[in-house]
Amino acid sequence: MHVAEFTLHPKPGHYDEVAEIYSEFAAEFLSDHPALETVLILGDEASGVVRGIGVFEDRDSADAVNSDPEFASFNDAVGPLLATPSERVELNLLHLYTR
Repeated sequence: MHVAEFTLHPKPGHYDEVAEIYSEFAAEFLSDHPALETVLILGDEASGVVRGIGVFEDRDSADAVNSDPEFASFNDAVGPLLATPSERVELNLLHLYTR
């Protein structure tokens, strides 16, 4: 499995809007991308961070997100609301523990 982490830093006063747009995008993207197994949307308004973590079946599927039109539309929607450019990191999933 492979993990893609995508972090956004909303402009002051736009945290809730960015979090909502991100959450809606993630739910829709998860529903029509079978290689995406799990998505978490995390945030901390005080530090101005909204972060998504997607768990994919493989690296190729995680990489393919960058050229997906749905992802491009999401970036277009949140771009004007961000204080700094978005940050994307890909990682290997070493362990996943759930109960």
